[in-house]
Amino acid sequence: MRRVVITGVGVVSPVGIGAEAFWRALVGRQTGLRAAAAPLDGCAPVIGTVENFSGASYLRNERQARVLNRSFELLVGAGALAAADAGLAAAPVPPHRLGVIVGMGPIDQYTPDLREAVRQSLDADGKVDLAAFVAAARHLYPLRRLRLLPNVGPAVLSIEHHAMGPSLTLVGGHTSGLQAIADGLAMVRDGRVDAVLCGAADSRLTALDLRMFGQLCPLSPARHPDSACRPFDRRRDGVVPGEGAAMFVLEAEDSARARRADAYAEIVDCAFAAPTEGGCAESMRQAMSSRHGLPPDVVIAHGDGGVQSDRLEAAALDLLSPACITSLQPAIGHTMSACGALNLAAACLVLSDGVVPPIRSLELPETPLPFALDEVRGSFSTVLVNAIDPDSAASSALLARP
Repeated sequence: MRRVVITGVGVVSPVGIGAEAFWRALVGRQTGLRAAAAPLDGCAPVIGTVENFSGASYLRNERQARVLNRSFELLVGAGALAAADAGLAAAPVPPHRLGVIVGMGPIDQYTPDLREAVRQSLDADGKVDLAAFVAAARHLYPLRRLRLLPNVGPAVLSIEHHAMGPSLTLVGGHTSGLQAIADGLAMVRDGRVDAVLCGAADSRLTALDLRMFGQLCPLSPARHPDSACRPFDRRRDGVVPGEGAAMFVLEAEDSARARRADAYAEIVDCAFAAPTEGGCAESMRQAMSSRHGLPPDVVIAHGDGGVQSDRLEAAALDLLSPACITSLQPAIGHTMSACGALNLAAACLVLSDGVVPPIRSLELPETPLPFALDEVRGSFSTVLVNAIDPDSAASSALLARP
């Protein structure tokens, strides 16, 4: 069984574009949370948005921009950054030995052009005139259907980076990103490919999506970014939605050595647990099974700021006895299907830099656990990452120093 390492990290997040900017912001206690503008402010007072970003600028073939929706833009940007970080252009992996596996969130079918066609077809009573709608629908964007298919974004990645191996798209809940990582890990370990461009992207910052998200995860009513997301704090009052993407090059150690590519970390294991109250405890237990009872040096918790969800995760963490715990959501928000992948990016940087960023908004911990209230420095050997669904289904991944 081959060892699998991470040789490239690409991040598009509310606190920065690229792994270096992302990491500098986390360690510097910065936040990408901002007061939401109309019409979103009626759904969520504070959100985490990626500003001044165009995915089209990361494309080699600019014609591919015609099929990009917002999630795909974040995805191709993060994928390009990861591929560049791994040096795939200078020392490529053979195309048939390079795969693409991506976790995505559901895509909003009510696109702006469709909403405009409906608006134009309303009669005096506010009802849709079908004949008028048919006429207005003739002007819908011709390629709009491609923007609605979740596998189109990963397909663009495959074309852009000459990946002719397996291409998989996983559409699901908040564990989708780590599920994609687990599938990539299995493919490389089993020898089906030598490397996988792997990770997750999600952007659901529309009024409809935020209302639906709020039904799953109660949103914080706080109107100031510094108080809107407080994981594990006694005063926490809900979740803050965000958007983002993180992509990685997962590669067999022998392939990385042949390409002379440096590794951030080794992926030791990934695990999943069914939706029960003990889901997080079970996924962490399985991910740590090869460590023979040793606790991880660092846990990057899901830590979304929800009253009940944080309590359940804290109880699971107490069973594990880690040396240090942090959470990214006060900086980037809950990035839904991408949250596990962004946590994994931070885990890679913890191992390479020897720094654990603080939980920037945690002041009054509800549970006496070793939370990182300030920056923590040390020589860390293992980092465990969590992602948890609202129904308590959970995923965990363990990284180790390469």
